[in-house]
Amino acid sequence: MLKNYVYLAGPMEDCTKERMTGWRSYTEKELSLKEINTLDPTRRVSFHDELYLGESHTPVQSVCRRIFKMDMQDIANSTVVLADIRRSSGRGTGTSMELMFAHMKNKVIILWAAPDDLIHPFYESIYTEKYFILDECIDAITNYY
Repeated sequence: MLKNYVYLAGPMEDCTKERMTGWRSYTEKELSLKEINTLDPTRRVSFHDELYLGESHTPVQSVCRRIFKMDMQDIANSTVVLADIRRSSGRGTGTSMELMFAHMKNKVIILWAAPDDLIHPFYESIYTEKYFILDECIDAITNYY
């Protein structure tokens, strides 16, 4: 299987659906015009809803493990990880873990940051490229395909 995807990492916890999906939808549309496929973890938002709404008959730990495993599989199947690490985006605990996994798997990591954010030293140590404008991230991604 070719690992020719871009994984769209970024905060989901404590985020509105629009906050989670807006930039990802835009990025997916722009990259699809260049015939580059994405893997968007928000396609599993119903699993997250189960966690917070208590609607699942599956124990919460099983749902968490399932989400984690599927996200790790998506990253493993990707060439590039684009990560929204802007402080205004949300907490980003999961994003941090995803980026360390991507780094350990030797993935290309493109960070989308805000110019005035203080970036954690770990992020500064593991990224391949960093930009402050989403369209610049998208342009950089195209160079890897």
